[in-house]
Amino acid sequence: MQLSVNYHGFFDGNFGIAEATRLNATAMENAGIIINRINYSSNTLEKIKSEIERESYINIFHINSNVTHEFFSKNQDIKLAGHYNIVYWAWEFPEVSDKTIEFLNIFDELWVPSDFCVNIFTKCTGNPVLRFPHPIQKLATSDEFDFNEYNIKSNSQVYVTIFDSLSTTIRKNPEATIESFIKVFKDDPESVLIVKTHNLDRSKDAQKALEKYSTIPNVIIINEHFSKEKLHSLIQKSDVLISLHGSEGFGLTMAEAMSYGKIVVGTGYSGNLDFMNVNNSFLIQYDFIKTTNTKGLIAEGLTLAKPDIEDAVEKLKYIKDNFNALTKIKKNAEDQIRENFSIESIGNLFKIRLSFINQSAQKESPGKSVDNVFYLAEIDRLNGRVTYLEKTLYNKIRKKVNIFFKKIKGKNN
Repeated sequence: MQLSVNYHGFFDGNFGIAEATRLNATAMENAGIIINRINYSSNTLEKIKSEIERESYINIFHINSNVTHEFFSKNQDIKLAGHYNIVYWAWEFPEVSDKTIEFLNIFDELWVPSDFCVNIFTKCTGNPVLRFPHPIQKLATSDEFDFNEYNIKSNSQVYVTIFDSLSTTIRKNPEATIESFIKVFKDDPESVLIVKTHNLDRSKDAQKALEKYSTIPNVIIINEHFSKEKLHSLIQKSDVLISLHGSEGFGLTMAEAMSYGKIVVGTGYSGNLDFMNVNNSFLIQYDFIKTTNTKGLIAEGLTLAKPDIEDAVEKLKYIKDNFNALTKIKKNAEDQIRENFSIESIGNLFKIRLSFINQSAQKESPGKSVDNVFYLAEIDRLNGRVTYLEKTLYNKIRKKVNIFFKKIKGKNN
């Protein structure tokens, strides 16, 4: 019987985890695995549609760890009992909340995209934690990204940084990339930095971070949703990709740029070290910082890398002065991705593990008891609702008190 899985995820989304979901599913299908796509809205977390060819014993849930509770609270019709349940998480911080660990331990195993994530979660759980990197899919050369559309001279040396403005500015750290570029190329009209983002209108932090660079002639800020084809066309036409991030669970765009033989400059920390090294890219030194003033987007006190701007400047100067002598580094980058992160190679890894699970199922009893999944999800939802109501009530009372004192003050005057 042909191997199959029920793959739950955000198949239609235009963001990193959705693209990773599609890539994983493509790799599995390439390896001959039947994929039952169960698609969910990234906004509401509710099911959109299911494409079930044959119901499978194996469930894979490719969702962010911070929305897992809400996801299961809203989808209590999911069949978990009697199935082998796998959750796929990418995580960017060494710290993991007790709530996340409690939920993780209900599942049969955890898949992650990098050794960085393996090291984080193996400290938290006795469950199997297995590394399955995101497969990298190269597209045919395309002119979909047009330099003329953005007033870029055709002979420009193009540097690019790519991020979603909703992925928290403190982690994506575009300011460090732009500052480093300016220190080296501000007076160089033949070099341009493209800052490609989207959802900028939904992030005040990102707006604040980028607005001060809007008048610099060779820094071009693009806030648009690109198709996959247009995004890859941009990478194909660029010369250097820069990511001075605070942390990445994997670092998909860095790997994609390397697959096209591009020079990649990235912080020497976290998930991108699975494919970046001193022979195929430029790794930037860093110190550690803790997250602060995150406005609830992520927790306070999480560990991030703070890339060394001076080291980045030094390496960008080296690239500028030795650009035509970097053929070996670019070839090493392309070889690394082709040999170790292709659709075919990652698909075979998926097949080996899923075949083992499927064969074991015929000999052993079904996976863990999952009765607590929906219970914990509902408790978390209710706790969140109580917290919201408490804050709302507090704000109403505070407003009334402020109005009262303003009236008192007015009478006294």
